[in-house]
Amino acid sequence: MDPLDDLTLVEKYWSERQPWLKLKGYELRARYQPDWIPSWITYPTKYLWDNEDWHAIPLMKIMDAVRISDNRPVMLKMVAMPGQPDNHELSIIHYLSLPGVSQDPQNRCVPVYEILYNIPDDPDNVIAVMPLLRPFDSPRFDTVGELSGFLREIFKGIQFLHRHRIAHRDCTGPNCMLDASELYPEGFHPQKRDFNVAFTGSAAQKYTRTQRPPKYYWIDFGLSVRFGETDKFPLFHVLRGNDKSAPEFQDPDYMEQPQDPFPTDIYYLGNLAKRYFTEKDGLSFLEPLVEAMVQVDRAKRPTIDQCVAHLDEVIRAQSSYSLRAQVWHSTDNIFGFIYRFFPYWMRRFIFIVTRTHAIPESSMYIYSLIPLPWLPSESPPSYT
Repeated sequence: MDPLDDLTLVEKYWSERQPWLKLKGYELRARYQPDWIPSWITYPTKYLWDNEDWHAIPLMKIMDAVRISDNRPVMLKMVAMPGQPDNHELSIIHYLSLPGVSQDPQNRCVPVYEILYNIPDDPDNVIAVMPLLRPFDSPRFDTVGELSGFLREIFKGIQFLHRHRIAHRDCTGPNCMLDASELYPEGFHPQKRDFNVAFTGSAAQKYTRTQRPPKYYWIDFGLSVRFGETDKFPLFHVLRGNDKSAPEFQDPDYMEQPQDPFPTDIYYLGNLAKRYFTEKDGLSFLEPLVEAMVQVDRAKRPTIDQCVAHLDEVIRAQSSYSLRAQVWHSTDNIFGFIYRFFPYWMRRFIFIVTRTHAIPESSMYIYSLIPLPWLPSESPPSYT
C-alpha cells in the first residue's frame, strides 16, 4: 500500500472541512473530497506520480482551491486569530486591506480576496483567500531588464511597508511571489507548477515578462510587526526568518534584547539580491548597493528609501543594449544555450523594432476585492 493511498493528518484537516468550504464558495481538488478513492486503485498506472490526486500538499497552513463563482484558482491560508503570541498577521492583513492603504499604487503585498471566519471545530484560526502565485523566479528571467524590473518592484514593496511602519521580518526569497496569470493564460497545476491544470501535459508559458509584465507580491506576515505612529524607537524582540545568516543573529547578546527590526529587513532584501542575481552575467552594477545592504554594522546599512533611490539610479545608468541582454545561469550548458538562443534573439529583434520597454512595467496593482471588517480586538498595538 502506498503511503499516499490515505490522507495525512495535515490533509485530513482540510478534507474534513471541504463541505464547509464549498458552502463558502470554494472547491478543493479530488483528493480532498469526502468520497475520494485514489485513481490509481481504480485505474492502475505504471507511475503513481502520473496521477493528479497522488500529489499532496506540503504544508498544513496552505491549501489550493478553486473559487466556484468564476473558476479562479486561489490559495487558502490558515491565519491565527488575534491574541496568540508573536502573531499579528491578521491585524496586518486587515490594515493592508483598508481602502486608503490597499489602493496605494506602491502596495506590493499579496491581495486578500476574503477572510473566512468561524472554521468548524477550529476557533483559533481563520482562512485568508489569496490568488494562486508562483515563486518569483519561476519561470526563469529572460533578460537583465526583467531582473531589474523585478528588483525595483520588490524594493518598492518593502519601502511601502516601512513607510507604514511595518517590518516584514522575513522578506526573503520564499516569501516573494509572482502572479504568473499573464504568462500562463491557460493556467498551471497548483502543486506541480510545470504541469497544466488538467495534469495531462506541461504548463504552457505563452509569454515572457517583457511581453506581459507581471506583478510581484510579498507574502506571509506571520513574523511581521506594525509599530504605532507614536513609537519613536521601534523595538521588538528578535525572531529569525528563513534567512538565518544575518550578522546580528550570530550575537547572543543581540538576540536577548529588543531590537529595531528594520535594518534586518534591509539585510534580507540585499542578501536576496546577492544570492540570486549578482553572480549572474550582466548584473555587476548591483554589487555596490547589495554590499551596503548586507554589511555587518546595522547602523551603516542604508534605509529602504536610500536603497530604492540608488537602485533607480543604477538602473537608469544602464543602456538599452545592456538591459536587453540575456540572463545566463552558472548551471546553463551548451544544450540550454542552443535551446534558448534563437527564440531569444527573435524576441529581442521584435522588441527593438516595436520599441518595447526593456524593463517591464506592470499596470497598477489591485488588492483585496472586498473590504475586510476589523475585529474589535485588532487595534494595532504599541511596542514601545
